[in-house]
Amino acid sequence: MTLRENNIAKLSEGVFDALIIGGGINGAVSAAALSGKGARAALIDKRDFAGFTSQQSSNLAWGGIKYLESGDYGLVRKLCLSRNHLIDSYPSRVKEIRFFATIDHGFRFSPWFLWLGTWVYWLFGNGYTKPPRLLAKRQIDREEPVVDTARAAGGFEYSDAYLHDNDSRFVFQFVRSAMDRGCIAANYVESLGARRDEDGLWITRARDTETGKLLEIRSRALINAAGPFADDHNQLTSEETAHQHLFSKGIHLIVPQVTEHRHILTFFADDGRLFFVIPMGVRTCIGTTDTRVDSPYTQVTDADRDFVLENINKRLRLAKPLMREDIIAERCGVRPLVVRRRADGAGEGADRDWMQLSRKHEIDVDRANRHLTIYGGKLTDCVNVGDEVSAIVSGFGIALPFAHYRWYGEPHRSVYEEYMHQAKLMDLDDLTSPESSEPLSSRLWRRYDQQALELLAQIREDPRQAEVLIKGTDYLRCEIQLAKRQEMIVKLEDFLRRRSKIALVVPRQTIQHADGLMEACRILFGDQAQARYDEYFGESRAVTPAQSLQSEAATA
Repeated sequence: MTLRENNIAKLSEGVFDALIIGGGINGAVSAAALSGKGARAALIDKRDFAGFTSQQSSNLAWGGIKYLESGDYGLVRKLCLSRNHLIDSYPSRVKEIRFFATIDHGFRFSPWFLWLGTWVYWLFGNGYTKPPRLLAKRQIDREEPVVDTARAAGGFEYSDAYLHDNDSRFVFQFVRSAMDRGCIAANYVESLGARRDEDGLWITRARDTETGKLLEIRSRALINAAGPFADDHNQLTSEETAHQHLFSKGIHLIVPQVTEHRHILTFFADDGRLFFVIPMGVRTCIGTTDTRVDSPYTQVTDADRDFVLENINKRLRLAKPLMREDIIAERCGVRPLVVRRRADGAGEGADRDWMQLSRKHEIDVDRANRHLTIYGGKLTDCVNVGDEVSAIVSGFGIALPFAHYRWYGEPHRSVYEEYMHQAKLMDLDDLTSPESSEPLSSRLWRRYDQQALELLAQIREDPRQAEVLIKGTDYLRCEIQLAKRQEMIVKLEDFLRRRSKIALVVPRQTIQHADGLMEACRILFGDQAQARYDEYFGESRAVTPAQSLQSEAATA
């Protein structure tokens, strides 16, 4: 029996302290926090973990410098401190990075005024990062020749943070830590709605979307962490809330590397929004857009592509302009923006300047029914969400035996030192693939932390386990086997897009014909290997994950 099958069987057993609906960042940290503090928690998601909004971010853990302009200083302060805490807690996964900004002549603020703003930003973060710098035009030319300074008035440089791996991998690591502490989690399990029984328990009807099997899950509390679908799920449970979501569509394009420098190029796009050129290994991620939409289901349009490409070509000196055919992969998702609910259903933010709406989170609490809904939020603030949810659940009268347990962060430094000692004794870094951008020891620790010790043991027993299995990627045979046992991979996309970022940095056709891919499929899926391969690469499959989700909605 697989991990997923075993967990689905357990979902109908006994009574959970809390059932969490949704396995994005908010649901994942809720599960990790509650499990770490001793609650009996369960987590389900209709899709894969981080399979919707949480896989479409900019991979940034930033303090929200743009909110200084809107005067939301309290939010900026909170996010800056949360960013610092993430860097401290996840030193191998969340890293400080410099933002290299260029300002055009005629922009609404001068470079020196914005530079002064970065000092305010730096102070809001307690001076945790490297201090800002004011950049003259000649400095930009010298330090980053790819930037076209023909229209530049100058610029500035400041620090924030980014995820070294992809966002969905970061989310899954919270799910994995929750399961390590007793949480019963299962992906591809859809909530069909919930009701309260005469004993005050929540009875949630659910369906395994892979088999169609129906089940009931009993819990003392119900946590709606369904992201952009939170309002829809509240309708299923007849919950009324003071908040609701509005949606903003944002896209990013993954293109060949445009600069070798490890900083984020920052501009203001033609629509006035911050526009980023973000390093992604041997690739570059560019975007984003900000388009108001009415549905969580979105897709990248030609207009979106042209907007991003036009902005990047206008601001960089490239050997040749980036064209649509240069796009390796696309990210497209909605930002769930929380607003107060109005009587007319429009939401209080409907009449505001669209781009001034913030990504703050709100938690709606129904204490009488022991129900809460998480609205909005950012990856940067995830630890705060987990702690807030735990406090609310404790306020429901549900015991948290280890209320002060530190449920997040990488293992103790001694575990890391022991891992690195073993890696050096076996000359692990000598096995690093020539195509890799970092030593093998660092990469395995960042992806698996203490589980990386298990990988070392496998490599010592059988050196073939250190071979790159899928040509053109840096994934080892032992990593695929670990993913099979512990990462609940149901579909090939779960591995290629979310547990790894292969589908983001390797062209689709290259992946399809890569040596070793079918062997990886056999490890992951057994006798279903060919079916899962065909499901992912079938002719009917959409170009982007967002498009496939839109198709799913149309047939639901």
